[in-house]
Amino acid sequence: MDTTNREGNDTDKDADKDTNKDTDKDTGQSLSNGFSNCTPLFWLATAAASVGCGFQHGYALAILGNTLPIIKNRFDVSDVYMSGIVSGNALGAILGAVLAGYAADRLGRRKALLLNSIFLNVGWSLMAGAPSQHFFLVGRVAVGFGVGAASVLGNMFLSEISPVSIRGFIGNMFTLAGSVGFLLSFALSIPQVIGHKDIGWRLVFAFPIPMVFFQDAVLVACPETPPYLASIKREIHGTLASLAKYRKVLCEQEVESVVYGETDVNHTGNRVLFLREILSDSGHRLALIIGLILHSCRELSGISAVYSYTLQIFEEANVSDPELGTVGIGLITVFTAGLVALLADKIGRRFIMISGLVVLIAAQISIGVSQTCYRTGKLLLWSCGGEWTGPVALVSVFVFTAGFVSSLGSILWIYVNEITAPEARGKTNLVCFAIHWGLSMVVLFSYDWIDKSLAPYTFFLFAG
Repeated sequence: MDTTNREGNDTDKDADKDTNKDTDKDTGQSLSNGFSNCTPLFWLATAAASVGCGFQHGYALAILGNTLPIIKNRFDVSDVYMSGIVSGNALGAILGAVLAGYAADRLGRRKALLLNSIFLNVGWSLMAGAPSQHFFLVGRVAVGFGVGAASVLGNMFLSEISPVSIRGFIGNMFTLAGSVGFLLSFALSIPQVIGHKDIGWRLVFAFPIPMVFFQDAVLVACPETPPYLASIKREIHGTLASLAKYRKVLCEQEVESVVYGETDVNHTGNRVLFLREILSDSGHRLALIIGLILHSCRELSGISAVYSYTLQIFEEANVSDPELGTVGIGLITVFTAGLVALLADKIGRRFIMISGLVVLIAAQISIGVSQTCYRTGKLLLWSCGGEWTGPVALVSVFVFTAGFVSSLGSILWIYVNEITAPEARGKTNLVCFAIHWGLSMVVLFSYDWIDKSLAPYTFFLFAG
């Protein structure tokens, strides 16, 4: 097929870039699939999807870390109802992740992201203006729906518009934006900032809304992702036009990989795979199994409990200033995510993942030891209480955060999308994220009960 015969309209003219030019005219540097070959629209799209998806994910997960006591006192809710509010984010996320997989395949990644903005804006508005705990719970579930869908759609979008050589860096923009969300949700909700008036905590819950509008304004001007157009829609000219919007120069290797690779006769083409087809194919099935294992490990690490019950965990370990400790978690998260983004394409995903997991497990054990040694009033396996437990717990949670962000909190998003074919990506992410958020809901809803039943040995359970 002759890809140079593209003429007749503005879209084709835009796509008619010289695919043989792999060097910059001014600098002479290679443009083949690197940073310098990405257009301003590409970087704008990356920023938009990051703050409209990654930021929302991080902010929603950590926002109750400091505001949980405020919400409980403001609406005078029971512990059981409060557990429902905490886990409401995960409940909505299960539904959002499932429907996002279908929407991504039927509507496209870009249109699905625009549609998902409705749930995010409605949810944040309900929580910020909630007159009662019931409105707040509905808003929490709606935001959860949007966050669950965004975790699927945002990662797919970023992965599919990225050049292969910098996909690790771009994929980690989701995690980096989420880390900024962690930091700001903690920083904006400490007593010194939020104040004691009712308007304070409400503004904190309304803060993410402008980010969603920014994402929508940018995505309206963006084309659909090239792999989606090539593999599912089989629109050759549309694929080339999309690449031309995101690249300064169309490199032959990328054109062949995206256009011809995704529309090869051996591909299913023009349709997405059903789940039974994914399960019947050994390659697709292996990618699904790997994704399920990684997503399950992520939530069973206890990360959702750490971010939502941060104050409680610090208080149980005698941390003197737990509110400021939560801000420290946010700073560690941002620093680690930035470091991983810089290293992901240089030292490899596998090394970073394994190293992070080792650090994470060691930190979980250290948190358990600090809690156990401080709470000497109960029947313990040993008695070693003292003032040292607070600093050790604080450092342990910081190390736990760094280990998590560098493994299951960042590399996971990139790796699963990289090993999954475009025609199977929607359904694979659907299943993985349904399990992901299902386990998150179980952990969040049961953590308070588990902690009261097993305390002070709770984190030994997560380490196991």
